[in-house]
Amino acid sequence: MAKHAGDLEFTAPLYTLSDAARVVNVPPATLRNWARGYVFKGIDGAQHQVDALITTTGVGHGPVVPFVGLGEAYVLAAFRQAGVPMQRIRPAIHRLEREFGVRAALASEQLKTDGAEVLWQYGEDDPELRDSLVVLRSNQLVFRDVIEEYLQTITYREGHVALIRLPQYKPEVFVDPLRNFGVPTLASRGIRVDAVKSRLDSGEPAELVAEDYRLDVGEVLALAA
Repeated sequence: MAKHAGDLEFTAPLYTLSDAARVVNVPPATLRNWARGYVFKGIDGAQHQVDALITTTGVGHGPVVPFVGLGEAYVLAAFRQAGVPMQRIRPAIHRLEREFGVRAALASEQLKTDGAEVLWQYGEDDPELRDSLVVLRSNQLVFRDVIEEYLQTITYREGHVALIRLPQYKPEVFVDPLRNFGVPTLASRGIRVDAVKSRLDSGEPAELVAEDYRLDVGEVLALAA
């Protein structure tokens, strides 16, 4: 049976908040705010609650972020790169979930296929947010380049994020809940990136590590960067 976002591999907690932050390449405090929400004081002195933006399975210091939550965080990282204020994203996410009829809309393939049009329509309520995310190009509504580049690194199965190629790594590294428990994995060899890093951190020469894994020394050093 094909695996999909309702299967345990996609909904079981795989990552701590710190792990997830490293994978999607954002500061830990940013990821924590996305996962937990936060409270801030407005100019009127009143306390305001900002809700969580990604799916988690609970609280604590252990793994709490499932793969579907990691997919949401990865797309949020794209929005962050585009300069979109996170406090304005929640209403847009609600609109996407309502239009798509799904939860975790940011991890849905419909975001890639139909999200630009939905967010353009949402722009009637928030034109600044719309213009940060979507552009009309050749009579077609598309996401801005920085967001589109992120979306192009995602592989979908059964309509949800199933594999992400991580752009911060060279050579190609991916995360897939069906491979190595979702940890960053070198595409060419199926090797966990942390296995390479741990050997280098223990003082082993890069040349020896490269020989054992049949990698170029440059690839080993790039993975450790």
